[in-house]
Amino acid sequence: MPNHFRFLLSLFIAFSVPYPALANFFVFTTSADTLTNSGNSGHLLKDELSADSYRNSIVPIPAVAYTPETSLMMGVVVFYQFKPFGAGPETRASQSFFSGIYTLNNQAILEGGINLIQPGETWIYNLYGGFNYFPALHFAPGFSSEDADERTLEYRRIFLRAEFLKNHSGKWFAGPVINFSTTWDVSISDDEDGNQPELWPRGNPRNNTVAGVGLSLRNDARNSIMTPVRGHYFEITAVVNPSISGTAGFSSMYMDARRYWQPEPLPGTIVAAHFSGLFTLGEVPFQAKPAIGGDNINRGYFFGRFNDQNVVQLQLELRQHLWWRFGAVVFASAGEVWNRFSKVDLSNPKYAGGAGLRFDINRRDSLNLRIDYGLSAHGNGLYFTIGEAF
Repeated sequence: MPNHFRFLLSLFIAFSVPYPALANFFVFTTSADTLTNSGNSGHLLKDELSADSYRNSIVPIPAVAYTPETSLMMGVVVFYQFKPFGAGPETRASQSFFSGIYTLNNQAILEGGINLIQPGETWIYNLYGGFNYFPALHFAPGFSSEDADERTLEYRRIFLRAEFLKNHSGKWFAGPVINFSTTWDVSISDDEDGNQPELWPRGNPRNNTVAGVGLSLRNDARNSIMTPVRGHYFEITAVVNPSISGTAGFSSMYMDARRYWQPEPLPGTIVAAHFSGLFTLGEVPFQAKPAIGGDNINRGYFFGRFNDQNVVQLQLELRQHLWWRFGAVVFASAGEVWNRFSKVDLSNPKYAGGAGLRFDINRRDSLNLRIDYGLSAHGNGLYFTIGEAF
C-alpha cells in the first residue's frame, strides 16, 4: 500500500469514535459478497469471518494524521472496500480511495487509487496516481552525508503507477508495470553563502519527467494484507525508464521479502521479519532515489535522510496482544545506502528501533490503529497510521 495512503487512513486517530456509525450508514450488502483470509488484529488469533458476512462499504470521513515528514495533516478521505460481482470466499476484498489533504508544512496532496481483485483472484489490477505540492527537507546523497547538507526543497509533481498481475499458479502473480511522473517548479533553499546550489552532483535536472515499463513477480501467502499474522510475501519488480524530455534514463529493481510466525509456546505473539532492497542503474532524479526511513521501515529516520543509487533495509518486529483490542510491538531495523556496488560499505549501517501500541478498530475484519515511536542516531519519529508497517 502506498505510504501516503497509510498516512491518510490515520484519520481514525481523531474520528475513531464516530466511525462505526458512519460505517453502518454507508455500508451496503450484495449477494456476491464473501470474505476470505480476514486479518487478525491485536488479539490476532480470532476466527475468520463466515463467507456470507462480508459487506461492501463506502466511508467518507474527515482526516487527521501526523508524520515527521508532513507534520499535522488535515483533509478528507473517501474509502471503498468491496468485492466484484461473482467473487467467492477465495477472493480477497478490493479497495479504492480518494484523498484531499493539506499539511501544516504547506504541503498539498491529492491522490487516488484502486486495488481491484478479480473473482477467483485470476487478475489483480493496481492503479495509483495523484498530484503533490511538497515542500520538504532534502539531503545530499551518500551514506556519510552531514546534517549541514540539509536543504528545503519545493516541487510540484503528477504521477501514475499501474500494475496488471495475472495469477499463474496458486499464490504466484506476474505481469507488466507502468510508471509515469513529471516534476516541475523545483526550487531549493540557499546554502550558507547565500547561493542556491544545484541538486547534488549525481542528480538529474530539477524539472524532469520519468516514464517506464517493467515486470513484477509476486508470491503472496499472507493470511491478511493489512494485518498479517502468518504466511509470507515475496516480490521482485524490474522497471526500465528510458531517457525522455531531457531526463536521463535509468533502471531499477525492487525486492521485498516478509515472513510471519506464531510461536506455539507464546499465545497472542507474532514474530515478523522484513527485507527490502531498491537498486538502480543510471542517473536517478532526486525524487526517485532509493532512501532510508519513513513510517514503514527504519522508523526513526526522516524519509530520505540517507539516499543514493541503492539501498537495503532489514527489520524485525515482535507483536504481542495485551488485552481486549489492545496490543503492543517492539521493533529494530538496520539499513544502508551506496552509490556503486564496487564501493559497497556495510561496516557502519544505520540502526533504528522503537516500540508502539495497537488498537483494533474493526472487529469484523481486523484493522489496527498503529502508534509507533522510533529512535535513531539522526533523529526520531512519532507515527500515527493505520495497518501494520509490513
